[in-house]
Amino acid sequence: MAIIQAPLIYYYTYGLFAFFIVIPYLIIGLGLTVWLLTAVLKNKNSEKSKFQKIGVILSISIGSLTLFFGEDLIEKLDWNLRKNSRLEIIELIKADKLRPNVSHNNIICTLDNWNFPPISNGGNEIAIYKTAENKLTVEFYINRGFIDHYSAFVYTDDEKKIKELDERMTWKKGLHVNKKLDENWYRVSY
Repeated sequence: MAIIQAPLIYYYTYGLFAFFIVIPYLIIGLGLTVWLLTAVLKNKNSEKSKFQKIGVILSISIGSLTLFFGEDLIEKLDWNLRKNSRLEIIELIKADKLRPNVSHNNIICTLDNWNFPPISNGGNEIAIYKTAENKLTVEFYINRGFIDHYSAFVYTDDEKKIKELDERMTWKKGLHVNKKLDENWYRVSY
């Protein structure tokens, strides 16, 4: 459980749905931890006891670290390891081979070929904005949030949007992490 929790929480939990997954997961993890600790502490005299103690300590350490810092680590890994896949999607959009395809929203495109793990969290959907001048902005969701909050990796070649995003980079950080990742690429929280 300790090893898979960071990717599980990062890729597959979002919005209110996260509470229905994360809370039971944490309760089960805490229950298993208490059960393992009591079992190891009761069995002090066994030769296997040292190995079991080390295993429990490692499990608790890894679980705690991934619970508190895992999402940030997975986000950095996701950005660095999957940037080329995102660039491929940008090229498909520019070539007009990938367009918004959701009937109830004319900017959302559901990606079918990037399912495991999703290239855009919270439903494997991206937002595509095109201007009249054929400038492009694409949002790959990191966290879809509850009601109106979300964070995303944003690609744009629109000068107005770049100016807006560069201005956003100067905002007070607080809970919102905004940073320029590369040329035309940003990590923003709205």
